[in-house]
Amino acid sequence: MLLHLKTFFKVITMATSALLLLPGFAAADTDIQLQGLDGKQHELSEFLGKGKWTLVNIWGPECPPCKEEIPELVLFHEKHMNIDAQVVGIAIDFPSFGYAKRKAVEKFVDEYLVEFPVLLSDSSISRKLGAGALEGLPTTFMFTPDGRLVAEQVGAITREIIENFIDRYETKNGKNQ
Repeated sequence: MLLHLKTFFKVITMATSALLLLPGFAAADTDIQLQGLDGKQHELSEFLGKGKWTLVNIWGPECPPCKEEIPELVLFHEKHMNIDAQVVGIAIDFPSFGYAKRKAVEKFVDEYLVEFPVLLSDSSISRKLGAGALEGLPTTFMFTPDGRLVAEQVGAITREIIENFIDRYETKNGKNQ
């Protein structure tokens, strides 16, 4: 199973492995500019708060759990991108947590058929997102359709866990909360 419950930080799990809202996240800096694999500079505000759930996934091309998780994120993104959710990848170097090596990231993206946007950074991105120090890879941050950071998953996550979290969150808090 991809999910290791011991790796959860700042989230609560239920029997169905759903993530729940917890207070304590700082506001994300949406003016952060990151280089994309498309060669352009992108602000996170391009992706957050645009009426869709946004999963910001921090990963590294040499990270074994990331290699397991990416196919799940690709499938989730393909299913939801034109409807209600999207994935944005932020690649960093592994195991150094330093700035991503572009060629290694490009090779990984090609090999794993990643279609969602991929940006390049280092581990400082976690603090800029309002979530404190990066605890490990992969790490996924969940942002509501209005751009609020509501959950963090350290360790691999599955499409089913993401969909269950969104369904439970929307049921509990109203569809567009």
